[in-house]
This record gives sequence, structure tokens and C-alpha cells, in this order.
Amino acid sequence: MSNPVFSDSTFERVGHSSSADSMTVNGSIMKTFILGLVFILTSFIVMSYLPNFYGSLNAVIMASAIGAFFVGLIISFKPTTAPVLSVVYAVLESVVVTVISIVLNQKYNGIVFEAVAYTMIAFFTMLILYRIGVIKATETFKSVIITATAAIAISYVVLFILSFFGIRPEWFYGNSSLSIGINAVIIVVAALNLILDFDFIEKGSSMQMPKYMEWYAAFGLILTIIWLYLEILRILSKIKSR
Repeated sequence: MSNPVFSDSTFERVGHSSSADSMTVNGSIMKTFILGLVFILTSFIVMSYLPNFYGSLNAVIMASAIGAFFVGLIISFKPTTAPVLSVVYAVLESVVVTVISIVLNQKYNGIVFEAVAYTMIAFFTMLILYRIGVIKATETFKSVIITATAAIAISYVVLFILSFFGIRPEWFYGNSSLSIGINAVIIVVAALNLILDFDFIEKGSSMQMPKYMEWYAAFGLILTIIWLYLEILRILSKIKSR
């Protein structure tokens, strides 16, 4: 679930717009709120109809995840589609996250509430640290985080392919101290990706990027938050399973 959206090449590809039709910080926040609302509403719908799909939950998760992946790729390479496809992405991801959350919450009661709480704490902690300048999105910082994120993304793909052959490494899927430690590192990287998201929104606004980039920025921010939540959910399930 690593974030491929925010990179310097995006500024070069998109260009600038007139001040009247340019991206703003407030506009990006509002679009993020809208996508969050779509995510939550979809989640309630999924919870209402989930009993009808208990026999095919894996298929539902797989289909929605693959759909979200390809929609995300389209948005990443063609930002002009963000105003429409970012909503589709939020719906598909909501299906995946909601089903996984319900299944884990049935096994470990209260785990979803904990995961949401820790995700929000991480989000606002990163936002505060960014706003007061404790963590700055320097070029070195960006390079390190992007490299780490890319390495994690590649690992996810390799592990996903290996799973089709019944290979599920204990150091990743298990609940050992090593597995939990790796999960913790991924959570830190995911949280630090929020700094890149905040920086992108501010720079996009100052560079007067086109208005549709508000949706693009919101899509990227939602993507990072979902990734962070899922990793926190994963580590909590590992800890509770011990």
C-alpha cells in the first residue's frame, strides 16, 4: 500500500495554472474530507450487506484490491482523472479495509477501535511535527523515505506472488519478535510518508498547480492513511495472537 503519488516529477508533468483555478491547501483538505466521507459511507453499506457474502469474502477482497490497484495506477499516471477516479478508489479501498477489519475484530474484539485511534494519533503527530518544523521534507529526507517505501512495495509484490505457491515466510506473516519488528519499521515509514504528503500539498498550492490536483493530493493522502491503518491493524493482530 505504499504511496507512489507524490514525487517531484509530478510538478514537472502537471505544470501551473492561473491563480483563480489553482490548487489550494484548503481545497485539498476539503477534497480529503469528501473522500473520507465516501470511505465511511461505503464502509457502513459494506457492513450492512456483508452477511450475504460470508461464503466469498476472499473473492470480494481480492476483486476490490485489484480494482483499487489499477484505479490507483491510472490516477498516478494521469492526474486529470483524479476528480472522478479518486472517489472510485475510496469506494474500492473501503470495501477491502472494512471486510478485513470486521474479520479481525470478530477474532480480536476491539482491535479496530485501537487501530483507528493509533492511526489518528500518528497522523496528527506527523502533522504537528511538520507544522512546527521538527521534521522537514528536505531532499535527503525525501530520498530516504521514497527509497524505503519503494523497497517495501517491491517486497509486498514478491510476497504476494510467493503466496500463490503456498510460500508464506514466518518473518513476515508470523507473530515472532522479528515479524513484529519488521511491521513496526513499516509503520514508521508509512507515518513518515505523511510528511511527504503534507509537503506536496503545500508546494502544489504555492506553485499554483491546476485545481484538479486537489483531488490528486487528497487521493495520495487517503492512500497513505489507509496503508498506515492496515499496518497498525496487522501489528496489533500479531501482538494479540501471542
